[in-house]
Amino acid sequence: MRILFLLLFVVPLIELYFLIQLGDVIGALPTVLLTVFTAVVGIMLMRSQGVATMQNAQMEMASGKSPQGSMLEGVFIFLGGVFLFFPGLISDSIGLLFLVPFIRRFLIKQSVKGMKSSGHYRYQRDDSVYEGEWSEKSPQPHKSIKGNTIKDNVLEGEVVDKKDN
Repeated sequence: MRILFLLLFVVPLIELYFLIQLGDVIGALPTVLLTVFTAVVGIMLMRSQGVATMQNAQMEMASGKSPQGSMLEGVFIFLGGVFLFFPGLISDSIGLLFLVPFIRRFLIKQSVKGMKSSGHYRYQRDDSVYEGEWSEKSPQPHKSIKGNTIKDNVLEGEVVDKKDN
């Protein structure tokens, strides 16, 4: 609840205070033009970098790699656009920082530091349950079960339609 209060009340007041202070120093019209200029430049950067990130993710998927890095870059580009959407020089500055590639990559590295992608999944459909584990560790060769051949791993059966019964 406090975070919502900060976002909806305190942050706009801080933005307004800085706009008034800047308006006293450089004038009202230059302050408004600066705010509009940062928003326009940010939107152009967001559009071009968003398209480049999407193309990079498509190339990674086509080559069989995980597009995790590109997806995180897309999230930060989106957040930069959200900050640019709100009027004010502080939010525009934060939004522009999210659109600078080397700063964005640094923030991504800091946010995923120490995190390991792994987990357990469970998928259930009708009467069948599929479970397994996944991780993004280095690939390991599949282990074979001793004493079993490929023939022993083949299941034979019939398909019975329950509607006909």
